Amino acid sequence: MSKASAPAERLLLVDDHPDNLLALAATLEPLGYELVSAGSGAEALRLLLHEEVSAVVLDVQMPDLDGFETAALMRSRGATSSVPILFLTAVGHSVEHELRSYEVGGFDYICKPFDPRALRAKVRAIVEWSSRLRALQASRSLYADSAAALAESATDAAADPPGGGGAGAAAMRAARRLVDLDLDATPRAPSAARDAVRVALSGCPEGLVEQTLLLVSELVTNALVHTASTPSLRLDLGPEVLRVEVCDAGTPLASQLAPDLLDESGRGLQIVSLLADRCGWTELGAGKCVWFEIDRSPQPGAGARR
Repeated sequence: MSKASAPAERLLLVDDHPDNLLALAATLEPLGYELVSAGSGAEALRLLLHEEVSAVVLDVQMPDLDGFETAALMRSRGATSSVPILFLTAVGHSVEHELRSYEVGGFDYICKPFDPRALRAKVRAIVEWSSRLRALQASRSLYADSAAALAESATDAAADPPGGGGAGAAAMRAARRLVDLDLDATPRAPSAARDAVRVALSGCPEGLVEQTLLLVSELVTNALVHTASTPSLRLDLGPEVLRVEVCDAGTPLASQLAPDLLDESGRGLQIVSLLADRCGWTELGAGKCVWFEIDRSPQPGAGARR
């Protein structure tokens, strides 16, 4: 049977008399559910090991395992503990039987002979309740999975990536790359870098663009002054942060972290450090990568941040 034509719900009928099973199936067939039959409590339990059902219509008087014992075993299994059960009995109305049916987890109780309309109404109500319960369980599972994924994401974002970075660097891993440019080791490099930034940040707030232009220009110039290598420029735009990296293959950066204001060659990093809370850097196998991050919507008085 194809998935499109399969009944939405499956109902298990349990009775040790085949004639009773046929009568039950004929009575409940108009509901449109898929009907599965078992001739004993033991057979029903075996079937439930590999079949999912919406509800069980369970006869009370059966040899070996009666209905109450079968229900108790169903409740002891995690997979079937919440499957609703409608008990059928030929004993007639008995308060003791009715109370016991609820004690073992029965959903409802009906006596034989029964009115077919009443049985269909009770079964329909039970199946609808079961459907809502499964939907709630699925939603709870989805919520738990989502909460776990968010917690894992938050943990990842709180940790710096290997090799350096900063508090915002982990969050930038999901950012959109705007610029990935290798610059020529010529005096035209700062101008080419500024042109790339202007194009990439078109439409962004003017203050963000101007601050980024100044920082990029100084970092590229500084890379050219202190190395004879080809610098590269990368811009990553995240939900909250713009990250800029200028990398080269020249000498380590350690001697430049405290630039001397009297030394003209060190003014580039000094300007960066005046505009940013801190300029981060990562030493590469050959060269270094200097980076900074800017809040996309900085508050008054706030600047770039690590």
